[in-house]
Amino acid sequence: MAKEPIISRMSVAGHPVHPMLIHFPVAFLLGLVGADLAFLYTADPFWVRVGLWLAGLGSLGGWLAGLAGLVDLVFVPRIRNLIIAWSHALMAVMTLSLASFNWLLRFSEASGFDPWCLYISLLTAALITITSLLGGQMVYHHAVGVHIDP
Repeated sequence: MAKEPIISRMSVAGHPVHPMLIHFPVAFLLGLVGADLAFLYTADPFWVRVGLWLAGLGSLGGWLAGLAGLVDLVFVPRIRNLIIAWSHALMAVMTLSLASFNWLLRFSEASGFDPWCLYISLLTAALITITSLLGGQMVYHHAVGVHIDP
């Protein structure tokens, strides 16, 4: 870990906003895989509606969390100088673009299920895993957003 923590510019009472916001979108987009598999197993249209909502809320929440992360990336020079921060940001944009495309597919096919939605959900889940690992590296190895009490 870095000797001196990197303080987040986007924080509330010393707590960085990006890590607070990202958990629900990640859960929604990972839960989307389960909803798709449940539909394939049961053929119940309920799971198509669940998938539509999970994709939409996961995408919207992810973009909002991404804006908080972008503020730190742009306005905190020590974060901006980390290659891993740029890698994390690039992977997040790719992941959210895919998740948003998945939501658009589901929105246009609201009455049925397109198998491409499952494939995109699986790819999104894989990208979330990689993006999360990069985010964890930033916290645990570079002390981004870590507050150490004296």
